[in-house]
Amino acid sequence: MVTIQDPTPTAREPSAAPVSPAGPGAAADDVGAATRRGVIFIPMAKLWFLVAGLLMQLLLPRALGSAALFGMWTLVLGWLSVVNNVLIQATLQSVAHFAAAGAQALEDAKRTALQVNLRLGLGIAVAFFLAAPLVAAFEHDAELIPHLRLATGVIVAYSFYAVFVGAANGARQFHKQAALDMTFSTLRTGLVLAAALVFHATLPAVGAFVLAAGLIMVLSIGVVGMPRPGQSPPGAMQKMFSYMAWLMLYMAAINALMFLDGWWLKRLCTESASQAGLAATEVKRSVDALVGVYAAAQTVARLPYQLILAVAFIIFPLLSTPALRADRARTRRYIETTLRYSLVVMVAMVAGLGVRPQATLRLLYPPEYSTGAGAFAILLGAYVCFSLLCIVGTITNSLGRALPTALLGIVTALVTCAAVYLTINGGLATGDPPLRAAALGLLIGMGSGLLLNLGYLWHCLQVTLPPLSLLRAGVGFAVVLALGRVWPQPGTPGLLGSKVGTILCAGLAGLLYLGVLMLLRELSLRELMLLRRDRPAGATAEAPQ
Repeated sequence: MVTIQDPTPTAREPSAAPVSPAGPGAAADDVGAATRRGVIFIPMAKLWFLVAGLLMQLLLPRALGSAALFGMWTLVLGWLSVVNNVLIQATLQSVAHFAAAGAQALEDAKRTALQVNLRLGLGIAVAFFLAAPLVAAFEHDAELIPHLRLATGVIVAYSFYAVFVGAANGARQFHKQAALDMTFSTLRTGLVLAAALVFHATLPAVGAFVLAAGLIMVLSIGVVGMPRPGQSPPGAMQKMFSYMAWLMLYMAAINALMFLDGWWLKRLCTESASQAGLAATEVKRSVDALVGVYAAAQTVARLPYQLILAVAFIIFPLLSTPALRADRARTRRYIETTLRYSLVVMVAMVAGLGVRPQATLRLLYPPEYSTGAGAFAILLGAYVCFSLLCIVGTITNSLGRALPTALLGIVTALVTCAAVYLTINGGLATGDPPLRAAALGLLIGMGSGLLLNLGYLWHCLQVTLPPLSLLRAGVGFAVVLALGRVWPQPGTPGLLGSKVGTILCAGLAGLLYLGVLMLLRELSLRELMLLRRDRPAGATAEAPQ
């Protein structure tokens, strides 16, 4: 499965649900009721996670008081997230997988996962702690060392918290899972913002993140419960390690893609500024501010990715159902439809955000962050490619092709790493703005990765993103850009140049884009009404035909 920033796994159909004493019919009713609860609770938790996370990213620059401090926070969070997200998602999905067979399997999965993470989770935490000086040396910033070492506490707490949330998911206790994740999102956002407001420093904000992670770990133990005393089945730890291995490798590559442009930006700009003879303190302050502006652009550019995956995960369990996988023609139809609608929805969101990039950043951040508008416009395109890449990876994973999917993820990460390095270096040499150069490298790398993944999907099933849909979406977006060119610039006197005008323009851009697609017959009202009609046997969600 594809990882996102949210540690909440989606509700899925259990593969081996226990039979109720009342008979198979009662068991089916239990599973159906649990699935209905999941459809209600899990999207609600995901939505709150996205809202709370976005609020924190939008309010934190104001709470810290400077772009340089926000840049420092972003660097720490970027290095932490790659390690943390991989461990969380692998643990969650592994526990949920092994816990789904019944009450005894649930206890065994919790016990085994705790034993695994006493070794794996704590081992990763120790490695992260010891690697802090290496990361600081790479970024040419010794101030990162105490921040990263303090952040190690998040990895420790999360590694055990993920066990209990995964157990709740495997036991189909979706109300507990959703409540824990919503509570954590609230705790993290509230404590981090409070620490930033009081101290106007990044180290206390990182400490608040650690405190929130520790509190939710303790709370999860009370809500879900420790495993009953006993012994895990023979070979249980080896089976869980084996299940997690390729999953972790793929997730590491995908998570690195989201942060490596910021890592290279910090390192290469620091080297360039130092060679120009600037004082060390001035170099750090100016480069951290640059990274902070870029991080603001990244946050907004990632919104379509976050939102489309929250919706798309409802469709993907279909591809794991035997009835659908046995029918290759129907599988191809579902995949093509999923890619098509994902493209249409993402470009609609990008149209609203990107019709006036500078105005969008001025709406959401202090005025100095609008200097990232050029990079923001390119980042929107990069994250459309990334979103489709992740959707294709999720499809191939769900069809049982974990190894080639992981290898494609690694190749994409390497290509993107090289592209970002070369474009930033080239931009610094020629005077091109480094933020724009970093975004361009990310677009090149993610676009290349998308082409590789689409090529593999075609090799497997002879299905890909419909070229006509791509062309029509491009025409619709071009019309939207024309609207942005004639709209008054932000700050122009009058309603249209105000922040309210920015919102009006974004809404009009989205409607205009959808209207163009209607005219080009890419979308129709009749088609939208038919989306819920075709449901394969055994599926837990409905998908468009």
